[in-house]
Amino acid sequence: MQKQRRLKIIAASLVLLSGMVFLGYAMLKKTSVRHFTPALLVADQGKVDDQLVQVDGLISEGSSEWDAANFKLTFAVRDRESAATVNVIYKDRLKPDNFVDGGSVFVEGRYDASENLIVATKLMTKCASKYEGAESAIPTDETSYISQ
Repeated sequence: MQKQRRLKIIAASLVLLSGMVFLGYAMLKKTSVRHFTPALLVADQGKVDDQLVQVDGLISEGSSEWDAANFKLTFAVRDRESAATVNVIYKDRLKPDNFVDGGSVFVEGRYDASENLIVATKLMTKCASKYEGAESAIPTDETSYISQ
């Protein structure tokens, strides 16, 4: 009697544990985000259709359009080393202040392979000029300090 009860508890525990592992795996797969360059995303587009992706590159010159009335930004991200591009739509949010053609950009969203389009949920820009010359302001030896 005791042995049967113990086996039932072990079986129920295994079923419960299996279910938890399956749910954990399913949730992880659904929320995981893969990182790409535009060239790699275009090359793997069949494998990542309708999945969350992260892409970083440069904003293609002349590709950006800002519709301020509808809070809709459209542009293309180009690869740093090739001509590959991915179209992006970023809506219902404000356009970042330092968003400029040719600037560096990081985009996260759902990818539609048939349209080569990312519907972005996150958009980050990087302003390189803001950080240029920062090293030159730091003295490198004692002679660069003004003595009193």
